[in-house]
Amino acid sequence: MFRIHSHIVRLATVAFVAALGLAFTTNLFAADKSAMTHPTSKLSYIRLTPGPDGVSHFHNEELTLTALGGTSVEASLAVNRIGDVKGALVAMLKSGATEDWHPAPRRQFMVCLRGIVEVTAGDGEKRRILPGQMVLLEDTTGKGHITHAAGPDDHVALAIPVPDGVPARN
Repeated sequence: MFRIHSHIVRLATVAFVAALGLAFTTNLFAADKSAMTHPTSKLSYIRLTPGPDGVSHFHNEELTLTALGGTSVEASLAVNRIGDVKGALVAMLKSGATEDWHPAPRRQFMVCLRGIVEVTAGDGEKRRILPGQMVLLEDTTGKGHITHAAGPDDHVALAIPVPDGVPARN
């Protein structure tokens, strides 16, 4: 059991690093290309939040990436710390499958690794999420959202739980 769990955690970590690498190299997150030379950079993502009426809504957000600086090997990286990650997993939804209305099981980033997923917010707005894009699901109460694997490929995503208050709103 422990071997399987550690293998899944390693696989999730590798997938997360690969997704971030893909996103930065293909500019899918619309990050500022000068992240290596400037102290901060921005990374676009979608946030799905519950309203006071229990209906979820989409918001376009930016994650601030700040240069680490210093003299270490990581000195050229720009980062945003989301805290210790526990319970990350890779999930697959078969092509054409639909998960009817449901709230998110916890506050989490969903990073699309493969396939196309269409998410419908409680207010009826639909967004298509492509490989390399990420959504912060915060609709843990209320009506929730619908998830549909819309493309010809199975939808595969990396779920990364995040604590309350992370990331901080800009």
